[in-house]
Amino acid sequence: MLAILVLSYPDPKSFRKQRIYQVITDRFAGGDDCNDKRYYCNGNLKSMAGKLDYIKNLGYTTIWISPTVKQTELPKEQYKGYWPSDFYKTNPKQGSDQDLKNLVTEAHKRDLLVISDINYNNVGQCQDGKVSCITTFPLDAYYHENCNISDSSNSTQLEKCRVNMNPDLNQDHPYVLQELLDWTIWYQKEFNFDGFRICFVQNIGHRFWAALKQISPWFTIGSVQNASYAELKNYTNQELYTTFNEPLFKAVYETIGWQNKSMRQLSEVFEQAALIFGDNVKDLGIYLDNHNTDRFLSSCGKDLMKFQTGVVLQHTWIGIPILFYGTEQKIYGSNSYSNDNTEPLWTSWYGYNESRDYYIMIKKLNAIRDKVKMDKINQQELLVTDDFYSYSRGNQVLVALTNQGYTKQQQIRHKVPNSPFEGNTRICDILTDECINVNEDESVDIFLSNGQARVYIRESLM
Repeated sequence: MLAILVLSYPDPKSFRKQRIYQVITDRFAGGDDCNDKRYYCNGNLKSMAGKLDYIKNLGYTTIWISPTVKQTELPKEQYKGYWPSDFYKTNPKQGSDQDLKNLVTEAHKRDLLVISDINYNNVGQCQDGKVSCITTFPLDAYYHENCNISDSSNSTQLEKCRVNMNPDLNQDHPYVLQELLDWTIWYQKEFNFDGFRICFVQNIGHRFWAALKQISPWFTIGSVQNASYAELKNYTNQELYTTFNEPLFKAVYETIGWQNKSMRQLSEVFEQAALIFGDNVKDLGIYLDNHNTDRFLSSCGKDLMKFQTGVVLQHTWIGIPILFYGTEQKIYGSNSYSNDNTEPLWTSWYGYNESRDYYIMIKKLNAIRDKVKMDKINQQELLVTDDFYSYSRGNQVLVALTNQGYTKQQQIRHKVPNSPFEGNTRICDILTDECINVNEDESVDIFLSNGQARVYIRESLM
């Protein structure tokens, strides 16, 4: 009898209702003291499986784990997982194949999906400067020539030269192309993943992504750093399922972050995304920070009201919210040589405290997303000024934000017209539990004190 390969995975479109929690395995659970964060701190898969309820209780429905494959000896920072040597082996620094399978099984028992990070672009560096330690692609012929990227706007350099001197796979080579595709099918089936996050997208040609699409009908979300919406659209046209919302990330960083630019920039990216993506804007990933960026709490100068504003926007903006581990415990740090942005969560300063203020706040935001089915409702801009932005989600939620932060000690008042609520409706801010009445003309009088954000819903939903 002919064997039929059956792959199990959720419908990619169902990810619109997901809320994703990004984990770096080496930094999430079970590790040691970590004096030099450029190296392994010994967090592991087995310990992560024991902390799944912490993520579940926070209100997330999907875990994005760092790359799982075995790494090379060089360079530093292998703990992040982007320097593979053997695609068919689990990184022994973080556990065994069975540990990884157990993690996915335990997550699924809790109705948590698991997506794994994948790097198709390059391998790591071997001690002898060659590719002798690369088990899956051991021949020089499988790589592009040795050149470094000097111009990030040059697509040829991006696709054919090396990222940080790491050997660059030639996806146009028949063996490399087929092996990457075959491995992808094996990897998904072997560990029962629900989808993949993919890095270095702009460093690989469109031909490969089109071929990958033919064999990977599950959810894929790609990182195309610093890309415009038009560029992102090119990668989601019969290639990746979706991407991260890069223009929004930049706008939030520049408006709410340390630059304090006009909030009108948020209005511009909202309009551009809707124009180019239409309804598919609901699939874009919304992030404030990750392993490649400064922590948002650092980029906004540790101003907790700016931090709150960013987190509120991330969880109420149209798209899929993606939280970097530890944000709920107010981890901060820069993406510097010392890797301060990847502090271990188990340290006594942070830990897994489910009663801390931002853990509770994020839990509330996730609960509201679930309650009002935010994945199904559109976003409407209500009022924008240089220091104020308000929008609604369907007829369920009204959000009001400012970029002034706590340090400026400003009191901001606006009458927001055309609210999503009927006149005289009683609405409450989920962040403070303060309630007000909607005006008869359906406008809402908004008061923001010292940089606070507001998320209003009907009192009946409280």
